[in-house]
Amino acid sequence: MSDFQPSTAAHLLPISVCIVAHNEQENIVRTLRSVVGWAAQVIVLDCESSDATAAVAEANGAEIHHGPNLIPEISKNNSFLLARQEWILLLDADEIIPDPLKREIEQTLIGNPTQNGFRFPRRNFYFGTPLMHGGNYPDRQLRLFRRGQGQFPGKGYHETLIIDGTVGLLNEPFDHFTYPTFEVWLHKFVWYTRYEAEVYQKQGVAITKRAIWKYMILRPLRRWFKRLFLKQGIRDGVPGVLAATFDLMTKVVGFGRYWEMTKNKKR
Repeated sequence: MSDFQPSTAAHLLPISVCIVAHNEQENIVRTLRSVVGWAAQVIVLDCESSDATAAVAEANGAEIHHGPNLIPEISKNNSFLLARQEWILLLDADEIIPDPLKREIEQTLIGNPTQNGFRFPRRNFYFGTPLMHGGNYPDRQLRLFRRGQGQFPGKGYHETLIIDGTVGLLNEPFDHFTYPTFEVWLHKFVWYTRYEAEVYQKQGVAITKRAIWKYMILRPLRRWFKRLFLKQGIRDGVPGVLAATFDLMTKVVGFGRYWEMTKNKKR
């Protein structure tokens, strides 16, 4: 049972929570329950979901908007345009804001901060276990910023939010339930390896013996060893090993998919 007492309905925090969602009916309720009744505006930009994401989100207190299923960073920029409050809090549909972070954000905004953005730690859950080693924590993310003072470049995936002004740090983490099951793990593996292949294609990487050694063997193994042993990911047990191995496999198979794309193109 939560012990956090949010502001009254007449004095909700001047925050617009922006959530971009595509087929997230299984996750969106948990996310919304962590912010509805605390932030003054909770936006869900539904991007061509084929499930009940929009209906479920609306039933749980979100303001629903619809848009095309674009690169996530472009959709996130579009969601910012819907915000009406002074501050924007960006969340994914598989993330939540725990009570300690709510309290810290509330106290920070009450203090009229001079910064235009704030980073705070992200706690990544792998099959229900938080990854606290292997470079997976604190994984600070810039998610809270003044409306009109932040946006993504909008040119690719996994971009960094650009803030006009200074950025401060908060201490409490938010939670990211990235891989709850192997089904989700495998689905994301397909997506990320396809993305890796597209990156190699854009860079025009030549398929040579040197490239094979670099992208399929040396670099993946170096990353795997560093995460698992130098950064002690092994201390997170089976989830820690799976996380490091997912990264290794993504690099190896991503280059393999690029090789397949290049071969098919020549044909």
